[in-house]
Amino acid sequence: MKVLICDGLDESGLELLRSAEGLEVDAPEQWSMEEIAEHLPRYEAMIIRSRTRVTEKMLQKADRLRVIGRAGTGVDNIDVPSASDRGILVMNTPGANAMAAAEHTLALMLALSRHISQASQSVREGRWEKKRFLGTEIYEQTLGVIGLGRIGSIVADRGVGMGMEVIGHDPYITPEAAAKLGMTWVELDELLGRSDFITLHTPLNKETERIINQSTIAKMKAGVRIINCARGGLIDEEALYHALREGRIAGAALDVFSSEPPANNPLIGLENVIATPHLGASSIQAQTNVARTIAVQLIDYLLRGIIRNAVNFPNISAKAYEKMRPYLILAEKLGSLQGQVSPLVEKLEIEYSGSDLEDLPLEPITQTVIKGFLEPVLSEKVNLVNAPILLRRRQIELITSSTSDTRGYPGMIMVRTSGKEQVSSARGTVFPGEGPRLICLNTYRLEAELEGINLILLNLDKPGVIGLIGTTLGEFQVNIANMHLSRAPVRDRALSIIRIDQELPVEALERLRQHPNIISVQLVRL
Repeated sequence: MKVLICDGLDESGLELLRSAEGLEVDAPEQWSMEEIAEHLPRYEAMIIRSRTRVTEKMLQKADRLRVIGRAGTGVDNIDVPSASDRGILVMNTPGANAMAAAEHTLALMLALSRHISQASQSVREGRWEKKRFLGTEIYEQTLGVIGLGRIGSIVADRGVGMGMEVIGHDPYITPEAAAKLGMTWVELDELLGRSDFITLHTPLNKETERIINQSTIAKMKAGVRIINCARGGLIDEEALYHALREGRIAGAALDVFSSEPPANNPLIGLENVIATPHLGASSIQAQTNVARTIAVQLIDYLLRGIIRNAVNFPNISAKAYEKMRPYLILAEKLGSLQGQVSPLVEKLEIEYSGSDLEDLPLEPITQTVIKGFLEPVLSEKVNLVNAPILLRRRQIELITSSTSDTRGYPGMIMVRTSGKEQVSSARGTVFPGEGPRLICLNTYRLEAELEGINLILLNLDKPGVIGLIGTTLGEFQVNIANMHLSRAPVRDRALSIIRIDQELPVEALERLRQHPNIISVQLVRL
């Protein structure tokens, strides 16, 4: 499998990737977006940083691409919906550079409060202007943190340690969780009105784009200072420019801009602005951490199926994956079985039971059932990432549930399909050391292997039917590998699941279907 490194990667990460058996790594020097789009169809994986923008157009011809790794936190330079639609996993490295970004934020806040950048430049130019650069202490000042993820939480903690009053706002964090960090959770308007320093640590999305704008600036305390090491699009730069020129905002320290590099950006010319070239993650330790983290994640996914830090799929730890793996196999087999025997499905129901499944994340298993269900009936590529999207497009309702009713098995999965024509259900479990088993198909109890080419026959429970089946298969030189039989409770019908060694000719299928004692014959490949 081929891996493309688009924006450079620390040597520690490259060494891990190159030493992984089965991976071929290319790390060209600064390909343009056009060159990346041209060569991307040859690769199964790509690693990017902030420079490369992965667009829908770029992905259109990347039919082999399975995963995009973002060596960093933000994924706003990746069209995640388009990637998901094409079944491409997107993963990032949250936390790997959190300390570096937090410390850069603190460095900018201190530099902003004491005019470090401007004073240094003044001395370099031969001046000694002590009175001009009168600063302000941060002790007992109010620090407003917008966004309380990993980076924002570190900044908040360090702010408390430096004697600041820290208040924070994040719609996804409770006041109780904020209190554990030593801060007070407040509404956004209160944060804007009380803060002496405001620092931004949110992702860039529809809710947060230009969260600092003319309206929110008007709510701020006069003389506030703003730090942004997150995303340039969080600030309306024109509104910030006017507020800085008018003195309503005392200063701004910016590591990110809406367009980078910020050519012809008027903010750069203001004396009360400190600007750095997107250095938040630029520490020796962070570069090593990010490179090694994304390399390990990519290797685990491509070679072992383990998913970590995915933004469009639930995470699966190595420990959970080992316990979950046999149930993932069972889930895909049951889904595939139901996809092949169930016409015109309107509803897909999945039920989990048993102690084996109690502590496992069930969402990956659900998506595996859906993948198995859709693969036999769709011509387009189906995988764990895009399976739920494709199910919704077919307007099939999905219902999942859990029950404590184990029916004597340590773990059991039931997959039921229903539509206008019929309802079909299949239950399965995992036998230790033996793999997945089908233990019930509709009302018929049995223990059948879920593998190979299978004939599923429903017939009247009369003498001679089994002999007829064996004779017919023998005439067409088709060998029987295994056979499982089950009677209905009222004993008027019977079910046979027959695993065969090779494909059955159409003529043989038709002969079986035409027999008066055979109700239905279905060919299922598992």
